[in-house]
Amino acid sequence: MDATRTVLLIRHGDTHGYFDDVGLTERGEAQAREKGKELAARLPAGARVVMPHAPTARGTATAVTLRATLLAELGPHTDVEVGELVPDPRFDSVQFLYEGAARETSGVAADRLRLRSADPEDTDRDTRPDWARAYDRFDSDYGAGSKLGGPIDRWMVATTLFFEPPQVIAYRAWGGIRALEPGTTAVVSSHSALLRGFAAAAIGHDPGEPANLEHVEVVTRADRATVTFRDHVVEVDVPRVVPPWIDPAYLAGGREGSPW
Repeated sequence: MDATRTVLLIRHGDTHGYFDDVGLTERGEAQAREKGKELAARLPAGARVVMPHAPTARGTATAVTLRATLLAELGPHTDVEVGELVPDPRFDSVQFLYEGAARETSGVAADRLRLRSADPEDTDRDTRPDWARAYDRFDSDYGAGSKLGGPIDRWMVATTLFFEPPQVIAYRAWGGIRALEPGTTAVVSSHSALLRGFAAAAIGHDPGEPANLEHVEVVTRADRATVTFRDHVVEVDVPRVVPPWIDPAYLAGGREGSPW
């Protein structure tokens, strides 16, 4: 059996916003269709395609359109096997510790927007909980800044109490990659934070914000991998040791903390 895996970590299409877990705009759907056509043209004969995806609305919508476009472009007589969609939290967006569990940040933003200070006219009497103020520092405009990459710029360089660190998201992505069957091509609809954190860890510096439907390519061969993003191509070791400060269950897709 072919021991290699080819993994395309793809950012979702243009979305309606980051103020809640919402789907794609018409532009985002068009972006996903164009990406699907591009991928159909590059798949080798006899390829086995698997399609794990982030379980968010925008990650799922991107995966649905990618798969439909692949099937339409390849046609009924192709020898390329396109698998079913499989939601996988290991490829989810950056997580936020909220009410004792890790939650995707855009869903938390919706709860944050429903909060108000006791006296909105008095900025010295902000009675919101610490998590809400922390989210406000991350992204106070809940959308416009996100589209420009602003909040992720800050997240890449600043440790906060409630947000999953970039280092952890890179290990989480590796957990998802390691779980994929050898000999397959994985088309993974994911998020900018995961792509950026993963690529930065491999390349050794922050390559900047990926565009909608841009991808990071990972080709694994046993304990080595080639990571390609834009004009960066690096050879790295596939991580086999989890740092002691990360719960291995989290890297396997768990979202609840281990009991003390």
